[in-house]
Amino acid sequence: MSLRIIPLGGLGEVGMNAMLIEEDGRRVLVDCGVMFPNDQVLGVEVAIPDFSYVREAGGLDAVILTHGHEDHIGGLPSLLREFPVPVYGTRFTLRLVRERLLEHGIHVPLREVEPQRHFVAGPFRAEPLRVTHSIPDAVGFALETGEGIVIHTGDYKIDLTPVGGERLDLGRFAEYGRAGVAALLSDSTNSERDGWSVSETAVAEGFLRPFREAKGRILVALFASNVHRVQSVLNIAAELGRKVVLAGRSLNTNTRLAQEIGLLTVPPGVLVDDATAATLPPERLIVLASGAQGEPNSALARMAVGDHHRLRVDPGDMVIFSSRAIPGNEIAVSQLANRLARRGAIIVDRGLDPIHASGHAQAGEQQVLLDAVRPDHFVPVHGEYRMLLAHARTAIRMGVPAAGVFVVEDGETLVVEGGRMRRGGPVPSGRVWLDARGGLDVSEMVLREREQISDQGLVMVLVVADRKTGEVLRGPEILGRGVAHFEEGGPLFGAAVESARDAIAALSPEARTLAPALEDALSRGVRRVFRREPGRRPAVLPLAVLL
Repeated sequence: MSLRIIPLGGLGEVGMNAMLIEEDGRRVLVDCGVMFPNDQVLGVEVAIPDFSYVREAGGLDAVILTHGHEDHIGGLPSLLREFPVPVYGTRFTLRLVRERLLEHGIHVPLREVEPQRHFVAGPFRAEPLRVTHSIPDAVGFALETGEGIVIHTGDYKIDLTPVGGERLDLGRFAEYGRAGVAALLSDSTNSERDGWSVSETAVAEGFLRPFREAKGRILVALFASNVHRVQSVLNIAAELGRKVVLAGRSLNTNTRLAQEIGLLTVPPGVLVDDATAATLPPERLIVLASGAQGEPNSALARMAVGDHHRLRVDPGDMVIFSSRAIPGNEIAVSQLANRLARRGAIIVDRGLDPIHASGHAQAGEQQVLLDAVRPDHFVPVHGEYRMLLAHARTAIRMGVPAAGVFVVEDGETLVVEGGRMRRGGPVPSGRVWLDARGGLDVSEMVLREREQISDQGLVMVLVVADRKTGEVLRGPEILGRGVAHFEEGGPLFGAAVESARDAIAALSPEARTLAPALEDALSRGVRRVFRREPGRRPAVLPLAVLL
């Protein structure tokens, strides 16, 4: 039976990574992440992949995880609630997953794997391959299938001097390359950038100059999962005689978990709590803060508006943004930096010193990996369409035959049969939005309504009628919110009231005893007025009460 490669998320977008590998009617999912929306998707916390195909196909055998970033593990609670299958991952990754699943009351087998030790997941024998990324314990996977070896790199870079000592195992990738690789699925996030990414060690060295020059507090905004960078800051703090406080729940959790399993070492006496930090002179404190992407409820965002319960930002404090804005977050990050600057902070954002290193390979590193693996077929994964395309061009330049390079997006399937890869039929795919308050699915219709209300405003119209006779007892009464030039007593307001009244009057007494008929008339009457106003289409909410 043929092998099918089915992207359910992460191809054509940044985030929501989920790749289904299917053979003999059995399925393994590589990663299950979320994507964070931009400000245009109102009231939505995250998007997860649409698992309709998994449901229709008959379920899932296992999930294997490349690493513990949210865009690779954040969708697990929703998936595992419906498909409670075993989850395979490295030690640190599973620690992060366990914390998340406990919050949701979900219990599934969590099975720890190690690089160079084979395990069986679903129909596949798999080997984790050590890679370097911006989070510890990251791996790719080599899957033994009936159609040959398929390698999924996960997110990776080639860092020759990593802080944690976890170099990408290029030798093992090359061994697979010499034996023959049917398909390579490889991270494309930085494929448009030439050359090599900055080493994490260079970031540690880049911190030294601004840290030594700082006169007040130093605040470092970073991803909570970047344990290696936390280690670098702790080491420098010990050298400079400063204390470090962690600001942010996720940062505290990740640091604790990494320390428990020996991935992070805290120099004696360096780490302090909020209460102690609040008593220290500014020149003796470094604040490590989550919220580098401008998240509104993060510790850094609260400090920027003076709303943190203990930590503060004063004039002369230095804020270092040790991160790159995720596509779509640029405005939020800029607004956060401006709020901090208004409080008198000195903002440091990529000057002469390297203060951030990406965890994703650039084109030079991608070329090295392609040269080592030399796959028969190549599929760029993880990235927007232009990133996938740039990576495909690199593969062709490195000698992969153009006929063996496939650029696909979510829901577009690939079939490997008889040593050849071809495109298959599409499967259901897309995004399922989760509400920021209830965690429930949010339909496209609801999102459109929210967008309309935010853009044009809302008009509520009420009528009270006798349920037996249809006599109008009160109304129609209108209330506008967020609608321009719709003040009570104004011409447009008066025309809307009159039009609603006329629409109700046109109904028969019998129709006026039916709430749906009354609400339809109210809606038609108000909308009729706004149709005469170019570009004015507020949401209309009719309400009929029968007494």
